Amino acid sequence: MSFLAFLIFGGSVGLISAHFYPKKRLKLKDLLPYSLAGIVISFLVSFFGQTFGLFSSGQILEWLGALVVTVLLVACLRAFAKK
Repeated sequence: MSFLAFLIFGGSVGLISAHFYPKKRLKLKDLLPYSLAGIVISFLVSFFGQTFGLFSSGQILEWLGALVVTVLLVACLRAFAKK
């Protein structure tokens, strides 16, 4: 994925997964941390997946891996948040 794809894809997946987690609804000030978490997680999944040879850049497995791991980790962040 390119840098712009990390920003758009990771940020939107982080926001969507945090929004649909069954807890209190997000406030506007809470959107930035989940968006940044989605960007960082999708970058790390792509980086380590390519490093370990699981996929190459641009393959659908890269996008699906980033999607699944981002949803799981952002849901865990929401579950363990102190609110």
